[in-house]
Amino acid sequence: MPLRGVRVYLTREEEKILEGEMGEAARIAMEAVVRVGESLGAERLVEISRAHISGISYKNVGEAGRQFIERLRRLGAKFSVPTTVNPAGMDTCKWRSMGVGEEFARAQLALLEDLEAMGAELILTCTPYFYVELRAGDHLAWSESNAVLYANSVIGARTNREGGPLALLEGLVGRAPYVGLHLDEEREPTVLVDVRGARGIDPALVGYAVGYYVEKGIPYVTAGSFKSALESRLKEFLAAVGASSSIGLVLIEGISPEAPREPPLGTEKISLDEEEVREVKERISTPLGEPDAILLGCPHLSAGELLEIHEALAGRRLRRRLVLFTSRKAIAERMREVRALEALGVEVYADTCMVVSELSKMGIYTAVVDSAKAAYYLSSQGYEVELVSREEALRMLIGNNV
Repeated sequence: MPLRGVRVYLTREEEKILEGEMGEAARIAMEAVVRVGESLGAERLVEISRAHISGISYKNVGEAGRQFIERLRRLGAKFSVPTTVNPAGMDTCKWRSMGVGEEFARAQLALLEDLEAMGAELILTCTPYFYVELRAGDHLAWSESNAVLYANSVIGARTNREGGPLALLEGLVGRAPYVGLHLDEEREPTVLVDVRGARGIDPALVGYAVGYYVEKGIPYVTAGSFKSALESRLKEFLAAVGASSSIGLVLIEGISPEAPREPPLGTEKISLDEEEVREVKERISTPLGEPDAILLGCPHLSAGELLEIHEALAGRRLRRRLVLFTSRKAIAERMREVRALEALGVEVYADTCMVVSELSKMGIYTAVVDSAKAAYYLSSQGYEVELVSREEALRMLIGNNV
């Protein structure tokens, strides 16, 4: 029986889920999805092809979150669509080397076990778009802002910026409210952003500035000759947009499949130059003398990036501590290079990331990063952070002979 006052149209199958015919866990999930849809003004729900859940680090969800997921499992919850999972609060194999205590580790592993029992694939990465098949037009229920932006902006799939719990519930019922970025009319550009004047700046920082100055809506980015630099750091650019704004889609000229061939007329226009971008940098970056470590991998390093870092550092003597964060799938693809990096003293962790782990337990309180997203979140957690480009980070490791 439909909930009182609900204005969301439900199919007969959806009504059956809401009435509990598919189990109590599915009923709880559908009730939550319908209520969210009602609050957002959705006329109906849309079937999704995949879900991706963020916020599963025990550091973030705590005992209440772990018990909620355990309760769903005990009620027989099963994901109805392929569902992947974001980084946890530790490397599930090397957690002791990260200074993680037994109690935390037991709780984190139990949470992951529950998700896996419900049918989730524990890829434990914030870059699921590298490892799952997506097509333009696919409707998703993804949390993790950088994944949402990549799926929408680069692939042309359709997902709102869902919270982790909502994405989990949507994955259980295979539905999401048909609102926002699921709709054609909500994917049109609302502001033109010209970043050609910032072409000498690292794209990660430019992305942070785009989000900071635009805040919401759908920016159409004109890059000109800066396009090749954007393409080389696309995930870092989009991750930074997501960190400094509520934006879920960026239409990048010549890159996004839905970007118009010509800049939209009659929309607000913003032009960013080097000075404006550097002013924003001061909000998230502090010059450091001798950092405790250089951290790379926010979002997770790809297999290709592991290869590039290995090629840059092979045979060199490292002057500073280097910690890399990546996925277990990327490590499996580049196992030889990872072993060589570890032989140089590089620490390589999977399953987790610098933002959702406890860096202080690793003896890290000051860090150099090449990610504006990491700089923003780590600064907000009380760490001292300096943001540099990837090239600058490598020079700090081995000197000028990069």
